Amino acid sequence: MTTELQTTQQQPAVVQWLANPSTLAQLRTALPSHFPAERMARLALTAFRTNRGLQNCTPSSIMAAVMSAAQLGLEPHVQGQCYLVPHGNECTLIVGYQGLLDLIRRSGQVKSLAARIVYASDEFSVSYHTTPPFTHNPNLRRPDNDAVVGVYCHAILTSDEHVFEWMTTADVNAIRNRSRSGKSGPWATDWSEMARKTCLKRAAKYLPKSVQLADALEIADKAEAPAYIDATQQAPVKVTKAAHAAQIPAAPADDEADDQSPTVVPFEDEGGTL
Repeated sequence: MTTELQTTQQQPAVVQWLANPSTLAQLRTALPSHFPAERMARLALTAFRTNRGLQNCTPSSIMAAVMSAAQLGLEPHVQGQCYLVPHGNECTLIVGYQGLLDLIRRSGQVKSLAARIVYASDEFSVSYHTTPPFTHNPNLRRPDNDAVVGVYCHAILTSDEHVFEWMTTADVNAIRNRSRSGKSGPWATDWSEMARKTCLKRAAKYLPKSVQLADALEIADKAEAPAYIDATQQAPVKVTKAAHAAQIPAAPADDEADDQSPTVVPFEDEGGTL
């Protein structure tokens, strides 16, 4: 009953906020000139009304997520640009693959950019001493049950440098499993898109960044961070000397802790390196 009452109280607050002229004015200030504030308000309202989980979220968290999407110039729940995802009673903005792709291209310093899924029946190899440092010939007749073995991102900058990042399926799922949004939202409905975005996000650390891209990466880190456990609430664990000696270091908290850099190689033609 309490949850139903809270939901009933929260719906008018969000609907009224989206229809408020001052909200539309704030959206116009945040959005790119070609993006009407009224459209952003309609998209947010549609997402709110069609997702029961969002209706249980606090109005303040929904407002913050909508404004963040506006500042990035991304449309919620449109072609995988970004998503409004509920976590308990908090609404979180998740930047999608298409949204991250768009933000990277806005820098004007990337000539070519793609992230692709690799299947078991594809011809795929990585060779770091060649340019580009990989070969991928997809199987156009692959079976329906063809397993995904990984995902890669390849970018060519205006300087003719190549940036390449490769992740196995296990790498992607390890990040998904550490994310608090790993069992819901786009991870549950669009795994391939989120796998591409995960690889693209890792490579983006080494690509030219606009202010919006830097903001998007920060939002992604916060939104997909694992839920932390209060260590003070856990019972002490007795560790013997032998067990302590056998312990291995824990895995990084998230993929941003990975210090491995992708391959960056200059463009080569028949005349040699430029």
